[in-house]
Amino acid sequence: MTTTVVGLVQSRAEADSVVNELVSVCGCERDSIGLMARDGEAGEERGNTSGMGERAMKGVGAGAAVGGVLGLVAGAAALAIPGFGPLIAAGPIASALAGAGIGAAAGGVIGALSKLGVPEEHAHYYAEGVRRGGTLITVRTEGDSATKCAERVLKTHGAVDIEERASQWKEQGWSGRLGEGEALPVTEEELAVGKRTVTKGGVRVYSTVAQKPVEETVALRSERATIERRPVNRPVTSADEAFKEKTIEIDETAEEPVVEKRSRVVEEVRVGKQAEERLQTIRDNVRSTEVHVERTGEKAPMSASGSGYNGPERRKATGNYAGTERRILR
Repeated sequence: MTTTVVGLVQSRAEADSVVNELVSVCGCERDSIGLMARDGEAGEERGNTSGMGERAMKGVGAGAAVGGVLGLVAGAAALAIPGFGPLIAAGPIASALAGAGIGAAAGGVIGALSKLGVPEEHAHYYAEGVRRGGTLITVRTEGDSATKCAERVLKTHGAVDIEERASQWKEQGWSGRLGEGEALPVTEEELAVGKRTVTKGGVRVYSTVAQKPVEETVALRSERATIERRPVNRPVTSADEAFKEKTIEIDETAEEPVVEKRSRVVEEVRVGKQAEERLQTIRDNVRSTEVHVERTGEKAPMSASGSGYNGPERRKATGNYAGTERRILR
């Protein structure tokens, strides 16, 4: 069964190693290997120049493969795709590009990759990877062993996880589809004010037993026996019961204070809560993204004399100056 294995590598050295091992280790045919990279950036970190486009052009003009990584890939071609830029393609990718109608826009790259069996979503991912300076390598394999060998070679030499890399690009504002441009997100913060309950102290009410001295004055009554002798001179009567023994007893009494304590409730202390509401204004700063658009590369209109002034015509006065004489100090 024929399978197309696709991988995106970031450096020239990785691309060289992958293509060499696909031929020498996995036994892949040269015409089964496809390659696509930006001209002047092929396989290198973005912004560097490898000279790959120049060599590809020489190879195309001579009708033969050239040195380096293109020396192992058949049918190199240099293309200029609107919206994508200068492009170097070789092998099945170059053939697919030629048959996809590439003259109009970068959509031809997506069509070429789809023609090779790459799902459309992943085709956009790989094309964006090439646009950002990577080198795309495809290889048609026959049988499971060759397919696994090609996958192992790509993985060994740093082929990126394209879905993970695409997620990173999307976080940076990429739309996820080639040719739709990159979005510049406009963000702003908003103030969200909530409420929470915090402890601001409290009240603890408790009772203790205290003692204090008190005093009260009370009137006490006492009775004592009194004996009084008075001289009397009268005749004895029957009431006197003369010459009989008789005893008279009188109790002496006295009052003394009796102390009794009685408990009485004289006050109640009630503990509770009273809720109140208040308004508080929260002031803070929130951030927002402002997008400014300014034109670059435009020049101010020039007058016929070459001056930048383009206003109303002004003429120089020709009359003689009649004011106060002024001299330049030297």
